[in-house]
Parts: sequence; structure tokens; C-alpha cells
Amino acid sequence: MVERLDRVRIWSAQLAANDFPPICAWTGRPAETWRKFRFTTAPAWTYVLLILVCIGGLGVIIYAIVVSFVSNRARGFLPLTRTSKRTVDLVTWTPLALLGAWLVLWFAALVVGGAATDPGQQTTAWVLFWIGTLGMVAGLIGRLVVMPLVGPRATVMEQLPGQYDKLVELRRVHPAFVAAVNAMHQSRAAHYAAQSSDSSLPLQPNSN
Repeated sequence: MVERLDRVRIWSAQLAANDFPPICAWTGRPAETWRKFRFTTAPAWTYVLLILVCIGGLGVIIYAIVVSFVSNRARGFLPLTRTSKRTVDLVTWTPLALLGAWLVLWFAALVVGGAATDPGQQTTAWVLFWIGTLGMVAGLIGRLVVMPLVGPRATVMEQLPGQYDKLVELRRVHPAFVAAVNAMHQSRAAHYAAQSSDSSLPLQPNSN
């Protein structure tokens, strides 16, 4: 199996503890700051529920609730440059703002349309409805299409019997970051192995 240079496996506790070399996970440059990430991985069967999105707003809400309930989660910090952090923040929060605006505009359209007494108010209600719909479409495209292409991603794996923690496979990270994390893991493994070897040696007798 060919090892991907843009992926590295870590423990979720390592992510939570900020335990990484000071190298930007996205660009490979020296890190200038840290950003909190929340990674979720839904079981494969939940993709069937994407058909609910076609229903509209209610389907989106149902899909989000189900996926949130059954997903594996890991959260913590990754090192980034300031520019990388700003880019990830923009791509993360803009779709959420559009989806929030969609709900507000549809609610306003419902209120205005329900109290409409003349054609002008009905027209306003429809304008609010369609602007909200555009916001919903743009937000979903940003959330489901654009966001996965920007910044580090991760797959959170099931915690298997005998494991003390969940494995997290970081994806879309820079090869320099991968190399630094692997080197850190190897150094610690060698240190623990040396400690274990030393503890197994018999004590030297006292020469006195």
C-alpha cells in the first residue's frame, strides 16, 4: 500500500493536547498561531440520508441532527500561519452565516406574507423567500463543496477494543508537517523503548 504524503495518523488526545511540532499543518511553514478544529466523521450509511436535503429546509435540519448524533468526534488545535488561519476562518464561518441568514429571511418572509394586506407586502415576502433560498444554496455549497477543499481535514475512527483512545487520520496536511509529526512519534517510541530496556536490566551489585 502506498503511503500518502499528505496524511498522518495521531491520537485524539494528541490533538486535544496541542501536541505537535511548530510547523503549519497546511503550508509547511513555521507556525505562528494555533487554531481549534472540530472534526466529525459520520458512518457510511448516513450518506443515504442526503436525499433528505432535496426536501428543503426541514430535510436539511433532520439530516444535520442525525449525522451529529451518530458521528465520531475529535477536537483540538493544529499549528498554522496567521494567513492560513484567516483563510480557514473565512471558509468556515461564511457558509454558516449564509445558512443563518436563510433561516432569518424565511422567517421574515413568513411573518410578512402572513400579515400581508396588499400586493406590495406579498412581493416583499417573496423577495425575502428567494433571497433566503439563494443563501441556503450558497451556504450548502460552501459547507459541503468548498469547505472540504480548504485547510486540514480528518477522519475520526471508531475506538476499537483494547485501544485507550481514538485514532484520527489528518488529511490535506503538508508533507513537511507529516514528516515532523512522524519524526516526533519515532523519537518518542525510541525513548520509551530505551526506558523499557533499561528497566529490565538487573541492578549492578554494590562494590563496597
